[in-house]
Amino acid sequence: MSIEKKAEMGLLLQKLVLLILLQVTFSQGSIIWPYGKVHAQVNNRLGQGSLLTIHCQSKDDDLGVHVLPNNDFFEWTFKPNAIVEDTLFFCKLQWESKTMSFDAYKEGRDLYGCHKHCYWDVLPTGACMLKTSKPTYDFCFNWPDKRIVEVEHGYTKILP
Repeated sequence: MSIEKKAEMGLLLQKLVLLILLQVTFSQGSIIWPYGKVHAQVNNRLGQGSLLTIHCQSKDDDLGVHVLPNNDFFEWTFKPNAIVEDTLFFCKLQWESKTMSFDAYKEGRDLYGCHKHCYWDVLPTGACMLKTSKPTYDFCFNWPDKRIVEVEHGYTKILP
């Protein structure tokens, strides 16, 4: 076998190994590709007797309408598109006469923030994200005007 043929076979073998690694990585998540699946959860913390209606979806997946009693939750698992970082799940909430929509998972914001576990508490003041690394809310979307509120060191700050 000529040197050119051996080099061509070696290059073909490298491409094949890379293709197999990429397939395994993107189909299951792996040590090589650390993103894997994300778990999102929205909790009803509105108080006793309060029902929360929630409808979450992405551009590809409609997760349906759910009615949650107090202290119940709705959760789902998905795989973000880590290369383009464009995965977005948004939810519409209804409680009594109030409605709001918010981004429950926005990849550019959450991929390195809540990473694989994104938790939201829906409170009488709004929907607040609780990242697993801290015991406090990172930010909130208020009812009904959807202003983003950042919570820092026990103080609330409304962002422009």
